[in-house]
Amino acid sequence: MTSRTSISSPASAGAIIRTRRQERGFSQKALADKAGVSRKFLIDLEAGHERPELGKTLAVMAALGLSLEATDPIPRGSDHDPARRDYTQTFNELIASRDFEFAIKMLADYATGSLRAGRPLLQRSPRLRDPHWSAALAGITNYTAHRLGQTAPSWTKRIKPLDAAWMPAESYRHVREPMKQLTMSETPEELAAMNVFIRERSLAAA
Repeated sequence: MTSRTSISSPASAGAIIRTRRQERGFSQKALADKAGVSRKFLIDLEAGHERPELGKTLAVMAALGLSLEATDPIPRGSDHDPARRDYTQTFNELIASRDFEFAIKMLADYATGSLRAGRPLLQRSPRLRDPHWSAALAGITNYTAHRLGQTAPSWTKRIKPLDAAWMPAESYRHVREPMKQLTMSETPEELAAMNVFIRERSLAAA
């Protein structure tokens, strides 16, 4: 008899999809092309991004006592749970593979996971070799601590601001000047202090 698993959240669906993709040997681009969707959509889906369409649909189904089911079990472990994820390893791997688009998604994942956990998830320095991503994580850690009314972990004080303004999105695509100005105007002061610019709406999904 085939076991069945209830899918009760976007994160559950994303975890199953990501694990199945990896087991089948598909890259994100290959699967996106095969499914006829954009890679950005797949990145959001695998990361458990709560798109209104999926989140609201699941909420309505839950209210009716219904759920989606899968024959695969929902993957468990730190790789699929933001509160237990090893962000140091995650970012080192993504930066080494130059998968900057997904690394940016993980910045948002880290911010959202920290807000939901009620504390910055990086209590110790991630010790990244790349100063840009170190500054980004320090800025986000300070931002989440401030939003939670807490003191930021001491390691953030050892991370120096970047010498020049940096937008993570420029790691993989061109950002037009109007969007740069908008991003800079909507960046939380904790990130701007590190000379890193990300719109707050991209971080505060919790």
